[in-house]
Amino acid sequence: MRGVVPSFRAQAEQQATELLQAIGAAEGVIVSTIERECEALRAGRMLAANALRIRLRDAAKLYLNVTRAARASIWTIEQILPGTKQDMEQSRRTFAALLKIELAVLAAERAAVAGSQLQFGAAGWPRPVQNVIPLRRRRRLRVRKTG
Repeated sequence: MRGVVPSFRAQAEQQATELLQAIGAAEGVIVSTIERECEALRAGRMLAANALRIRLRDAAKLYLNVTRAARASIWTIEQILPGTKQDMEQSRRTFAALLKIELAVLAAERAAVAGSQLQFGAAGWPRPVQNVIPLRRRRRLRVRKTG
């Protein structure tokens, strides 16, 4: 009976530590993905940048899920690892500041790429690279089924 309680505590401590490490890993994936997307945009590799955008979205979902799990269990984690709540809040503030800078850089890179993808038509007016069919014309092109 006595061996069960320490092993339960050790198992709970290990799980709490793994949860906190998962938060740190998710933060690292987000930052590295943003940096890689910026590099891909600078190099003009749009397909890679779009793939990294999807990966960034998935990493953000992972981060939110892990953070929610940690916040839901914070009372238990605090009992097992005292001081964890303050450490989590400090880590969150640090990550938020870093993320703000990284996202600003990414937004600037995306804007630069969007601005450079304009071409000039015969009249000298900028137009998008892709040919876009106006909405009214799209409706006229639809075939209606008759009974």
